[in-house]
Amino acid sequence: MKNKNIVTCKRAVWCGLVLAAILSFYKVENVQAGIVEANGDTDSYNIQQELNETGSVTLVKGATYRLYNSIILSSNMSIEADGATIICEKPIAFNIPETVDYNAAKNISINGGIWKSEYEGYYGSSFKFTHASDIKLTNMTIKAANLSGHSIELVACKNVVIDGCDIAGLGESESLTEEAIQIDIAFSRTAPYLSSIPFKTDLAETLWNNAGCRNITIKNNKIEGNRGVVANHTKYEEAINTIHENITITDNKITGLKGEGVVLFNTKSATVKNNKIKSLRKGISDAYTVGLHIATFSNDKALKKAVFKISGNTIYGGRQAVMVYSHSGVKFGKALIEKNKLFCKAGKDVAIHAKEQSINKVVIKSNNIKTYKDK
Repeated sequence: MKNKNIVTCKRAVWCGLVLAAILSFYKVENVQAGIVEANGDTDSYNIQQELNETGSVTLVKGATYRLYNSIILSSNMSIEADGATIICEKPIAFNIPETVDYNAAKNISINGGIWKSEYEGYYGSSFKFTHASDIKLTNMTIKAANLSGHSIELVACKNVVIDGCDIAGLGESESLTEEAIQIDIAFSRTAPYLSSIPFKTDLAETLWNNAGCRNITIKNNKIEGNRGVVANHTKYEEAINTIHENITITDNKITGLKGEGVVLFNTKSATVKNNKIKSLRKGISDAYTVGLHIATFSNDKALKKAVFKISGNTIYGGRQAVMVYSHSGVKFGKALIEKNKLFCKAGKDVAIHAKEQSINKVVIKSNNIKTYKDK
């Protein structure tokens, strides 16, 4: 009987140890998952602390979070926000660069979440990345920036994917040039924020290295702004020759409320495929009415190898539906414009402006072109 009791006791101890190990395992797993409960008052602090400690945050599905401070992102951080609502009346998230060459922050991802303002939106950029690389923004609803600002701003970034997002500006703005997604260069006029707190102000001169963006993929999104998507340029001599490289825009619905739907300035090579692109600007008098506007002001000889593939799109524009033009005299390499449905208010014969004065080789074929009128 004594031996049986000893065996039973040993078995109980063993079971207890196993149970403790299982509980300990799940406790560790919960910590690693980085689940942050919604609090309301300290959500910004709690999310930031978890990101700083583990690099990963999961927001609770169905919960509502209020950010009273911006989230500072750095390398190897991820936010899983599927089903959560995040309310913010200021910049939502950004990295603080301390180096250039796309090395300031790497491997950052945000998935899901309704990121919004309850009012007219913040008059700046909601999500901003500078000198960063390997960024993924997926399945997000972003309705937090005013139409006079940007929902997403990329400054000298590479290897960025924006996929499956619903993006729109809020409130009112008379500007023709502010866009929902801005692809920008690191220049004092285009990135002035680098000279103010919380950015490292003593590094501003170093960070203004005039670099452009590379390998930007925008797909499966609904995007609406005064302009939809813009690869930006500057007229100032210090950075007028900066170029962006390899931009892919596919399967999106993109609307410019007061200007073009898509603008690609100073861009070496782009694929624009299977999108619905529209400029809602009335009339036919200026370039802001163009649906897809591709142009260069740069003298960079690399543009001679630029290739633009524009196919399978439905594009609405005023003066032109599609424009590919060089203002600098440097010709693009090739433009292929085929199998698009093009609607142009100015007439069928001017729906496409892509000529050999601006492009070494132009292929235009199998496009269905119609006219339409302002409502």
